[in-house]
Amino acid sequence: MEVGSLPVELWRVILAYLPLPDLGRCCQVCRAWRELILSLDNTRWRQLCLGCRECRHPNWPSQPHLEPPSWREALKQHALATRTWTQNGPELQSSACLLFFRRRKDRRVWHVGSGCEFETLRGALGVVGPYDRVVLHPGVYEEQAEVALKVPVELVGLGQLGEVALLVCMEQQCPTARLCNLVFMPPWFSTVVYKIVMLRNEVCECRASGVFMRLSAQGLIAENNIHSNGEAGLDIRKGANPIIVCNKIHSGLRSGVVVLGNGKGSIRSNQIYNNKEAGVYILFSGNPVVNGNHIFQGQAAGIAINENGRGMITENVIKENQWGGVDIRRGGDPILRNNYICYGYSDGVVVGERGRGLIEGNHVYCNKGCGVWVMSSSLPQLLGNYITHNCMYGLAVFCRKDPENIETREANWPGQEGIGGDGGSGERRGVEGEGREGQENLNEEGELFAWESDLDSEDERHSARRSISVALVESNCMNYNGAVGLYVKSSEPLNVFANLINSNRGTGIAVLQSSQLTRLVTNCILENGRGGVTVEKDCRVELRGNGIYKNSGHGVSFSGNGQIVENDVVGNRGYGIQVSGGADIKVLRNRVQPAQGCGIAVQGPVKGVVHDNLLFQGHPGNKKTLLHMDPGNENCVLRNNSVLRHNNSCTSAPPWVLENPPPRPLASSPSGLSSSQYPSRLGISMTTRISATVENGCHSGSMFCSIL
Repeated sequence: MEVGSLPVELWRVILAYLPLPDLGRCCQVCRAWRELILSLDNTRWRQLCLGCRECRHPNWPSQPHLEPPSWREALKQHALATRTWTQNGPELQSSACLLFFRRRKDRRVWHVGSGCEFETLRGALGVVGPYDRVVLHPGVYEEQAEVALKVPVELVGLGQLGEVALLVCMEQQCPTARLCNLVFMPPWFSTVVYKIVMLRNEVCECRASGVFMRLSAQGLIAENNIHSNGEAGLDIRKGANPIIVCNKIHSGLRSGVVVLGNGKGSIRSNQIYNNKEAGVYILFSGNPVVNGNHIFQGQAAGIAINENGRGMITENVIKENQWGGVDIRRGGDPILRNNYICYGYSDGVVVGERGRGLIEGNHVYCNKGCGVWVMSSSLPQLLGNYITHNCMYGLAVFCRKDPENIETREANWPGQEGIGGDGGSGERRGVEGEGREGQENLNEEGELFAWESDLDSEDERHSARRSISVALVESNCMNYNGAVGLYVKSSEPLNVFANLINSNRGTGIAVLQSSQLTRLVTNCILENGRGGVTVEKDCRVELRGNGIYKNSGHGVSFSGNGQIVENDVVGNRGYGIQVSGGADIKVLRNRVQPAQGCGIAVQGPVKGVVHDNLLFQGHPGNKKTLLHMDPGNENCVLRNNSVLRHNNSCTSAPPWVLENPPPRPLASSPSGLSSSQYPSRLGISMTTRISATVENGCHSGSMFCSIL
């Protein structure tokens, strides 16, 4: 419903009945709805803030007669503070982030407060020695300038939680400190940026996260051993932007590193391993840089990007994880570049329902599932990846949606033994970066603070890549995989340009379902264990400018609707091009040379045209008809096709090669890049010139191509 369809006053009455999560959802509809929700600050937001006891901090407001600048912002701060404190349990003298605190026999205890030896915190910190304790009596302590912690010190609030409040901006210059039973409120001069330096510590067996950073916190976390914690090893959210380098983050009961709620951070050169859930989990607009890490032996995905998470994920080694090496879904939109994703116990890369992302230049190999597994509802860009030696499909594109429950996939997928069959029988389990149980509290917070998201951030999300409306598979190598190289069973359009697909155990490309147009353009499909390209009935496929060489079955087996235009189909062991069933097809300007069988065979009630094709005889002993159409077919037109055969009596005829144009795939490309940059050009070296003769008077001066 449009906002302008009702008066604003009436909307305010209606929205007064909505709970907090529903207000957050309304805020995400559009800008007009967002502005309407924000306009309720003195009405609905004030009512929620004053009526929510569990979110209302005991020490706010310190001056009850003054209203806050924003009731909505006050509610947010209260909710975050209460959540943070309650996660650490009811013991007010406990610390979740520091289990061991060095004590000295001669350490002193200093008291701060009215009538005590110091009236200000700054005065006490000016005289404390290393590891002394500073006890703050009930009250509000405000400083007009930044306070520095120069030596390790213990700051403890006296009384109940909320009776001691600090309006102080602190800079920690010491290696460690302990802060307990204190409430921090941002001072007027502070931008609420906390700088933390955490070096060579052991952080373990915390009930919650080992290290928790939020509210734009910055700093350096380096060379720490963070392990065996009840939640994430590191939890980064609310604009925090730390540098996390050279740590060991392992053996956690949840994820190794969680980045959410507009959290950022530079996560570099860490060892992240043996965590129960994802090694790195990015969601709710988290946007870190994850570079040069070794992420291995996790019990779920290596890296999971979910719920509109982003991130620049480069040059990591991601191996031996139980689920997908990288799992992207539900609005996840990362840049995944130059990673090694290998030896996983499932698929290398999973792009689940509504997943996006730029997946470029990665080496995806030796995974027990597929190299890359994509849902039809996703829009990834796969550019220049090497997808090799995986046990199942190189790249599989499926129309299925994620199942609601995690299910076990069948051990043997169709096509795993080299048969490009139907992939519909084996249910794909729902590969999540986090377990269902593990997402509950993150989802709860995502709903609670959905209204915090910045709608303007959408524009920068895709600035580093091409804008696309169709999933794109371009310039990849898909080699030596255990089943079909590229398996398509999709309900969405798909563009497949300039890929090298060779030496897979099954068919090079199998299109079993394609209700929207699948475009296969300028690919090199070479030496696969079955046919080159298989297209089943009712599929819509354009096959243009491809080189289909020396596959063990038919070069092209086509039962669908579409076009086969300007391809080189050479040296395949079965037919060159077989068109069958009730296909409605155009077969135009192809160059075909079968090694043994028929060049072009039209079988069954095929409709369409077959014209201007050039057919070469392969082996001189191949006596089969090069151009065949079943008798009685009145719906298919054959015209202007040239058929060239050997003539052993003629020795003066010139050698034949593919030229004008040279062997396909063509040098031009959809993206306008140089053909030398495309993996598909690697297959052209297999095409070479040999001597042969043709019948006298039949296209003297033409060229003939074969495969050595």
